[in-house]
Amino acid sequence: MGGHDLQGKLTGGNAVDKLQPNPFAGDDGRVDPQLAEALELREFASRLEAIVEVLPNARVIVPVLAHEHPGRTDDGGVASHASADKDPCKAAAMLAVEAPDGRAAMPIFSSVEALMRWNPKARPVPVHTQNAAIAAVAEADGLLVLDPASDRPMLLGRPAVSALATGASWTPPWRDEELPTVVARALAGIDGLKGLQITPGRNAETAIVLAVDGEASREAVAAALGEASSRLGGVDELTHRLDSVELVPARVAT
Repeated sequence: MGGHDLQGKLTGGNAVDKLQPNPFAGDDGRVDPQLAEALELREFASRLEAIVEVLPNARVIVPVLAHEHPGRTDDGGVASHASADKDPCKAAAMLAVEAPDGRAAMPIFSSVEALMRWNPKARPVPVHTQNAAIAAVAEADGLLVLDPASDRPMLLGRPAVSALATGASWTPPWRDEELPTVVARALAGIDGLKGLQITPGRNAETAIVLAVDGEASREAVAAALGEASSRLGGVDELTHRLDSVELVPARVAT
């Protein structure tokens, strides 16, 4: 499909809209080159970091589904469309997909092609990433998922999305120099714990690897992990630094 046709799909709008400056004039619906490079990275942490770094200066595409015809009034006119939300980001938030842990994530797309793979009936609307992030914070669970129909969809956690929404920088948990101290303080005194390390996770965004007594029984290790999970869940500061977390025991010699 040529660039002219895609531009028609992306801009759309009524006559009043066409009088306004269009920040996406000439957008052919293809992926931003820098975002494309980030998406090609294979290793999870590097890929996530690169995507979040690029997104503030990239446009993304949000899906909007056509509303059904509202019907006719008693006098034969068309019923009001007032209930339809005219904000495409809020409309996209209503199409949230389920994250692996059950939370709602607002879908965003790197290109029209990626959107069509997800739902060929959706209308692609280009938006600034910040606007999408603001909608995710306000209307969904504070999560964005980039290209959910791709082989490697990228879930952006609440701290990263909050940073995108406010224009702040995001520090990945495994690069947060203060985080180990915060976690260690919360876990101080738990029997059998010898130390910790914060790394990218396999089943969650972040893994907290806990060094446990190599001689401890399974029951003792399970109890220590349970106590650690309970304590970490009560630390408000961590909600601003961490999204999904897995606790991983690593036995060490005494």
